[in-house]
Amino acid sequence: MALSHNAPAASSLSTSMVLLLNLVIGLGHFLVLFNTGAYLPMIPHVAGSLGVNPDFADWTQADFFLAMALAFPTSPWFLQRWGEMRVLSGAFILFALASAICAQTSHYDAFLSARILQGFSGGLTIPVSLQIILRHYQAHRRNIGLGLWGVAALTPFTLGPVIGGWITDSIGWRWLFYINIPIAISVAVIIAILLFGREIEHRHPPLDWPGLLLLLIALATLETALNAGEVISWWRSQTILFLGSISLITLVFFGIWEWYSPHPLLDLQLLKRRNFMIGSIVLFFTALFFQGSIAIYIVGFQLVMGYTAWMVGLLILPMAIFSKISFMLTQRLLNHVDARILAIFSLLGFSAASFWVSSYNHPASFSELLWPQAFVGIFLGSLFPSIIAIALSGLSGPVEIRGTTFLNILRLCGQAMGIPLIATLFDRRMIFHAHFLAEGNRTTTEPFNPSIGNIRTAHDITHHAAMLAFNEIFYIAAWGFLLGAGLVLFSRPVVYAEPDIRVRRAIEELVDL
Repeated sequence: MALSHNAPAASSLSTSMVLLLNLVIGLGHFLVLFNTGAYLPMIPHVAGSLGVNPDFADWTQADFFLAMALAFPTSPWFLQRWGEMRVLSGAFILFALASAICAQTSHYDAFLSARILQGFSGGLTIPVSLQIILRHYQAHRRNIGLGLWGVAALTPFTLGPVIGGWITDSIGWRWLFYINIPIAISVAVIIAILLFGREIEHRHPPLDWPGLLLLLIALATLETALNAGEVISWWRSQTILFLGSISLITLVFFGIWEWYSPHPLLDLQLLKRRNFMIGSIVLFFTALFFQGSIAIYIVGFQLVMGYTAWMVGLLILPMAIFSKISFMLTQRLLNHVDARILAIFSLLGFSAASFWVSSYNHPASFSELLWPQAFVGIFLGSLFPSIIAIALSGLSGPVEIRGTTFLNILRLCGQAMGIPLIATLFDRRMIFHAHFLAEGNRTTTEPFNPSIGNIRTAHDITHHAAMLAFNEIFYIAAWGFLLGAGLVLFSRPVVYAEPDIRVRRAIEELVDL
């Protein structure tokens, strides 16, 4: 595998070049991850500009995550075939190109295609950046690169929704993509200059093309079915049933192929390890519920509750800040406290926070929504590192990297699928509650008419139905987190096989992003 800190050392860089490479890698890493969080508050505005239903705009974020997921298992092949400099510089050029299309186009199909390209190219930069740090830095300098990697990984989500909301309300959502262009091109050029002639010999490694094709078909058809479920009835749609059947059949063939393949795209044999299986299940569903609920917070509260993009960014800020503080503390606690205890504690905290959120009364004020975010952030920061530690228990070297790739795909697929699933559930439950609330407010002697009073009543019914649906989403999530905590009880004690703690943290941060 390409990500190996035991790879041959490149010719040493001067101190100034090391500093510049650190800054450039950190900037590029920050840029890619910043786009995942900053885009969320923009979704309703993107839908309005492109002239589509907001449900269709959700697809541009879900498919972005799915494309990013497919970048992780293919990155080793790109690295060994084309080298670090070409892959990383090329990925940032493609990222800039995709951003330019997003900034200029008014056509939904072109915008969606560009977001997919942006997700895949951005996903490639993440493992490649870590590869450069692990291979090009001498032992006494590696802590500098890994430290900057950690900062660049932690900061974007903290600032993304807030800055994205400000950009949307102040200068327009397209400026997120305009800003990407010069930064991505500059990063690509500087990396090409610094790494020119410093790569290991290029090889022609095998790639599991049948496995990649099966995985692509399975994920694309499943995500398309989930996306379509937002706008058409699930069980009444022949299209969804057909796509779902294709996805299920393809996944079965993919599993059989990968299990017996000599060079698998994903190492499914890892699922025979109890801790990896438990960690994978908990990680996938945690990412699904978390990303889906965040989308409801950021998108739903703009569309239904009248919040501005800036306000919803501020709403997420306490959670993001406290999660990063908690994350840094957890990274150090993991060396002294059983990861299973931290994972169970975090899942129980997540469950309690979700029960708290599910008890909101209408109308929920900004302050009522703000305080639980800090509470959620504390447990969010400790949850993912502990789950990853459980899943990667006893793994080191190339096997640990393969496990990390697998976990990354599960996390990103969970995020991609969580957006349409939770959005669909929210829409269906809101319609359900609006129907019964409207029936309760209609008398038998006074027919409904579009008077001012009735219009105001209809507006109040919509808001109240949305809040009831919102509460139900978090009530379901709370029970899901409780089940996850129960599942962790069956895991074995965690063993850290990777001797270099800095490398282990950096590899784990690949999944925490």
